[in-house]
Amino acid sequence: MKLSRVRQAGQRSAVWMLVLSLLVMSAACRSETPDPAVDPQVARQVPSTVVEVGVLATRGAQSARQRWQPTMSWLASQIPNTRFVVHPYDLAAMAQAVKQGTIDFVITNPGQAVQLGRQYTLSWLATLTSRSPVSPTHGIGSALVVRRGSPYTRLDQLSGMPIAAVADNAFGGYLTLRYEVAGQGLNPNHYFSDVSFVGFPLDASVYQLRDGAVDAAIVPVCLLENMHREGLIDAGQYRVLNAMSPPGFGCQVSTPLYPNWSFARTERAGVTMAKAIARALLAMPGDHPAARAAGAAGWTSPISQLVVDKLYQALDMHPLQKPWWQAAMIWVKQNQHWAWSAFFLVVILNVYHFWLEYRFSRSQRALEATMHRLKEKSALLAHAQRVAIVGELGSSLAHEINQPLAAIRNYSEGGLVRLSRERDAPDDAQQTLIPVFEKIHTQVERADAIVQRLRNLIRKRAVQTEPCDIEQLLGETIELLEHELEQKQLRLHRLSHGTPCRVVVDPVGLQQVLVNVITNAADACQAWREQGAGADWQGTMTIATVYQPETLQITVVDNGIGLAANNTPLTQAFVSTKPDGLGLGLAICRDVVEAHGGQFSLDAAEPRGCRATIVLPISTHQT
Repeated sequence: MKLSRVRQAGQRSAVWMLVLSLLVMSAACRSETPDPAVDPQVARQVPSTVVEVGVLATRGAQSARQRWQPTMSWLASQIPNTRFVVHPYDLAAMAQAVKQGTIDFVITNPGQAVQLGRQYTLSWLATLTSRSPVSPTHGIGSALVVRRGSPYTRLDQLSGMPIAAVADNAFGGYLTLRYEVAGQGLNPNHYFSDVSFVGFPLDASVYQLRDGAVDAAIVPVCLLENMHREGLIDAGQYRVLNAMSPPGFGCQVSTPLYPNWSFARTERAGVTMAKAIARALLAMPGDHPAARAAGAAGWTSPISQLVVDKLYQALDMHPLQKPWWQAAMIWVKQNQHWAWSAFFLVVILNVYHFWLEYRFSRSQRALEATMHRLKEKSALLAHAQRVAIVGELGSSLAHEINQPLAAIRNYSEGGLVRLSRERDAPDDAQQTLIPVFEKIHTQVERADAIVQRLRNLIRKRAVQTEPCDIEQLLGETIELLEHELEQKQLRLHRLSHGTPCRVVVDPVGLQQVLVNVITNAADACQAWREQGAGADWQGTMTIATVYQPETLQITVVDNGIGLAANNTPLTQAFVSTKPDGLGLGLAICRDVVEAHGGQFSLDAAEPRGCRATIVLPISTHQT
């Protein structure tokens, strides 16, 4: 019993020792970790809240931290138990961070402020101020920079030239200058047709200009001055075009100034923290190191972004603007009766269009068939006209053939006489008879040629062109008509200018034209002789050929009765001045010449008579 009491007393002592040890250890732990609630100094030193702030890093992450870390320190000093962490982003990363809700606050330029503010829930707390006495809340713009020795002095001279810029959605570097270019009446698409977007950091654009890769660089306002101040470039080696800096503004700018950078709250941040930050920003002195590091004169209450909204709307880039097809769908939903009416109208117009196409196609086929039949009839008509010509030339044909036949008869009779006289001297007879038979052979060939030409003229065949000696063709034609010209007592003159050459023509068709023209000239002279010519009047006809580098001109001029006053062209079918004429000869002449790609014309000659002109292209291609 006594031993049991002693054992229980020992167990109680061990328990109390364990409790005392735990108390001592707890006290020791409390002494190593001070309680902020108990010690205010400790509470100011150890932040209990971490605030993530995204900043637009236009010149790189390091430069962004150097610019905005003093502001974060100022906020931390004004808001107890809070630590502000800077996160530098480019344009795309900033938008992604806001979308995903990974940051509490943003500091960005007005362009991205409008882009983000119209898509996500952002509350603007303050706007950065500049030291400009004219407009302290405006400090964003673009500078179009060229090299000092550049020949460009005006904004319009750089249209289409190589230009460097940061990005096509950079507000202060590209969009404001594009808006300014459009405002000056220039075509922005043509003006910026050769722009190289080099991305962040901004300094790269200036370096592209320095190295001669581009003729100009679009940079945000004050970048040139800041790089000069940092010893990166010599600002004296560059010029800013279209400079319009307001009084007191320390940087050159090519565009009007727009609202400065803004500080905004995202959905992730609390309202209480936002109020505290706004009070701290507005309380920042203008000469505080944080303000100087930010390149500003402190912060003020948020200003209107209306001018930035108008800029994006003018450039058709506002985030609230819908694509045309979405706007069209909305209009269709709101005006379904008009949409259905337009739909049926389009269907009806399309049906009508296809019906017209069908009618046109059918008419075209019918017209082509008619033209084909007309060509066949024209060929038949030309053949009939040639037959008529041959009929008219019957007397001439007989005369032409009689001449060689008479010569053959004379030569053959002479040969027989010589044979009978020199029967005893065969060698002498052979010597004297050879020239006689040669002449007989020549006359036979002449008669054969006359018959062949007439056969060619009367023969019906398709139009076929071939290289032709025009002088020879004219000579053969005149021989065919020689008897008729002699009967009408006409004096013929032949002239030729230029170097004769072979011309690709339809010989039969062209000979038909020449026969018609020469026959008409002979008839005109005969008519004048019968109607009023004096006794000493002499009918003449001049046939001239003029060879030019690209054309051949054949002119037939007579001094006959001339052209009668008539409003209807004589080259029109069934128009004739002859009592017994059909009015087809000159019409066929015109068609034949035009089929060669030439021209046929009739006009009056001075002092009286008619001039027929045939102009043919000198072609070397045979069809």
